[in-house]
Amino acid sequence: MIESPSDLIEAIAGDGRLRGYDLRSSGPGYVEVGFVTGSTVFTWPPVWRDRGKIEAHLRRARAGYAPVVLVGSDADFRDARADALLEDGEVSAICAPIGIERLVIHLHNLWELCRLRRTAADGEMLSDRYQSEIDEINAIGRALSSQRNIDKLLALILEKCRYVTNADAGSVYVVEGEDEDVSKRTLRFKVSQNDSAQLDFSELALPVDPSSIVGRCVISREVINIPDSYKLAPPGTGNNPWGFRHNRAFDEKTRYQTRSILAVPMIDAGGQVIGVVQLINRKRRIEHRLDSPEDFESRVVPFDPRSQRLAETLASQAGISLENTLLYEDIRQLFEGFVTAAVTAIEQRDPTTSGHSQRVADLTVKLAQVTERETTGPYAGYRASYEELKQIEYAALLHDFGKVGVREHVLVKAKKLYESDREMVLQRFDYIRRDLEAEGERLKVDALLRLPRDQALRELERLDRAYGGRMRELDAFLEFVLAANEPSLLGEEGVVRIGDIAHRTYKDPRGLELPYLRAGEVEKLQIRRGSLTAPERLQIESHVTHTYNFLRQIPWGRAFRSVPEYAGSHHEKLDGTGYPRGLPAEAIAPPTRMMTISDIYDALTAKDRPYKPAVPPPRALDILTDEVKRGKLDPELFRIFLEAKVWHVTLPR
Repeated sequence: MIESPSDLIEAIAGDGRLRGYDLRSSGPGYVEVGFVTGSTVFTWPPVWRDRGKIEAHLRRARAGYAPVVLVGSDADFRDARADALLEDGEVSAICAPIGIERLVIHLHNLWELCRLRRTAADGEMLSDRYQSEIDEINAIGRALSSQRNIDKLLALILEKCRYVTNADAGSVYVVEGEDEDVSKRTLRFKVSQNDSAQLDFSELALPVDPSSIVGRCVISREVINIPDSYKLAPPGTGNNPWGFRHNRAFDEKTRYQTRSILAVPMIDAGGQVIGVVQLINRKRRIEHRLDSPEDFESRVVPFDPRSQRLAETLASQAGISLENTLLYEDIRQLFEGFVTAAVTAIEQRDPTTSGHSQRVADLTVKLAQVTERETTGPYAGYRASYEELKQIEYAALLHDFGKVGVREHVLVKAKKLYESDREMVLQRFDYIRRDLEAEGERLKVDALLRLPRDQALRELERLDRAYGGRMRELDAFLEFVLAANEPSLLGEEGVVRIGDIAHRTYKDPRGLELPYLRAGEVEKLQIRRGSLTAPERLQIESHVTHTYNFLRQIPWGRAFRSVPEYAGSHHEKLDGTGYPRGLPAEAIAPPTRMMTISDIYDALTAKDRPYKPAVPPPRALDILTDEVKRGKLDPELFRIFLEAKVWHVTLPR
């Protein structure tokens, strides 16, 4: 029977029925008994009646380390009100003297309690770890799904796979080719990372061959986990069922040993392997570096099942993200091909403006990029994401696409008169000349037949002078008409003279009296600036409306939804005098304001066109400055355009 601490100590040491229990510690009035799942503290009245003495044991009990057992008689418990201690933690009571059998049962119950508590704690810890891993995988998934740049995505995939597995190094391979026979495709080595060594990296293509780890991974569609490539058995035996032979030449050259290897296939939604993540050298601790041969022996461990599962989970997410990004890239290339074809179509209709759309796009994108540097003023907070820059580029490339809706003879009109009209004028003046010549010759013949010789000679001289003057006058008229046909500035005197010429008449073969110039010809020749009449100018200006209406038909999606608005407003001015809608300043977006500056600059400085000479850059900038002063262009953006010398990005003309 056990009545005192010494009795309990003696029983633990010598009674076979208490095998599995041991003495952890003891002191006046208490004994700590240990077992596999924990320990418990037996306390006698001198301890548990004294709050100061029992408090240390209660703290351990409350923390879950060691339940407290109160030992005493019924009278002891009744007199001390021991039940109050039950509120302080894991406390139980047992009456003394204690029989060994009752002690064994009580210890077993405490052992079971500690086991359950340990199991619960382990489960909670495991649950926390799994939740942490799930949160991490979800965060990684979000990061992968938001990345559209393939090179950055592959680097991110490798970085995250290495992070969750403690891999020191790794690489990513992408499967290329469309052949149904996978072995006829190629593997492109795209990304490499290494925490312990700086190794030269360059992209290279490899055959999908079962003799290589990544090739076998693609063909088998299975994970390949090699605990230590330096300890591989002969091909086809033991731990080397794949038949690999590890060539240490690279290791010896770089002094970096490839030990544990994990190759995980990235599989798309259609079940095709589109890439492989190869992880190298799982480390015991992520912060370890592998610098010496001893480090590879002591710090590198195989990829365990947990690491493999995490890598597979992440590779599965990465496969979908990579597939989406590849599809996105295909769509982007397809769309950019369409944009290029559209720009080519524009330039085919008007070859004189070849390269204009691309130069405007280059200028506008550059202006958007340098505007981001502003730290003060209205554009201090301006930021253009990758998608926004692409949106600006597409809008600028397509800003003149509406010209496909303008009649070609108006679009390419270089002179005031169409070529057919000019030929008609030339033929008419040629007819008038011949008519005058014929009339003069007829009068000469009449004079010879009708007058004596001396009078006839004097009449012939007079007729030569008169009709010579009329011929010179006719030539001067035609010369002025051809000069007025040029798209240069025509003053008031020129307008009047064209009217005077138009009032001259001649008779056609039927005897009808007709003017030297028709009404439509007069209207065109009296254009004061350029080559277009008011109706023709409206047709040209309608290209902006055509551009907007055409681009609206394209499902741009959220990222590029403003392309029609940007492109369809590039002739709007801040003072409301632009076209086609006469928008006020607040309705014109910054990218459109940038495009307007770029469009005017390039239109002025572009190589000579049939209707105007090229303007030198300094003169073009002066013209833009005047437009700014008149309130038509954004002064801040033009300042940035000037200070950053944005016009230097234009392509060769």
